[in-house]
Amino acid sequence: MKILEKLTSKKGQLSMEIGILVMAAVAVAAIAAYYYASNVSNSGKQITNSTNQTTQVLANAISSATAELSNITD
Repeated sequence: MKILEKLTSKKGQLSMEIGILVMAAVAVAAIAAYYYASNVSNSGKQITNSTNQTTQVLANAISSATAELSNITD
């Protein structure tokens, strides 16, 4: 009970400490959200690049196969 009395006897200090704790939690959450958003953005860019490369390789393979088919019928 003495600990509770000590905490409640300095109400101004307790409010300040809680405020600092809340501000620290908000700052950590904001930093984590920034890194999460930037990683999601980078992942999207990497997926787009990979998809474009795969599509290009498949288009080249289809073009080659089509050219070979036209050579067979000639």
